[in-house]
Amino acid sequence: MAQPMRTFPEAYPQQNPHYGYDQGPPAYNPAPSAPQTQVIVNQPAPATTNTVFVTTQIKPPNYLGLSIFVLLCCNLPLGIIALVFSILSDSDYGAGDVEGARSKGKVAMGLSIAGMVTTIIAVVVVLVYYFAVIVAVANAET
Repeated sequence: MAQPMRTFPEAYPQQNPHYGYDQGPPAYNPAPSAPQTQVIVNQPAPATTNTVFVTTQIKPPNYLGLSIFVLLCCNLPLGIIALVFSILSDSDYGAGDVEGARSKGKVAMGLSIAGMVTTIIAVVVVLVYYFAVIVAVANAET
């Protein structure tokens, strides 16, 4: 048995053409009442002035670039130690310990300079020894 087709209601009813626009005054206007008086109560507050003095501390140098240079180009052991002290200097400054950061930065600089000097001395000693051996071997052959 076939069922007859049913008609469905319209999916969306038509909207009011003035929907969303100003509809004018509301239909219910309450009767004006007696004028209201407004009472303002001020309570006294203590007069306080907070003065905060903030001194900005200049970040002390940490010699991170110098320690990386020594690490890569000159002296690996002293470069690693200098790099650690450079990073500790940044950590101390971030924690607010400016004097600790300054002292660790100076240690990093000293270790970096020691690494460069040690490498220069080692290179000079090796070159002197090398040329001394070459000259001795050259004189021995003649």
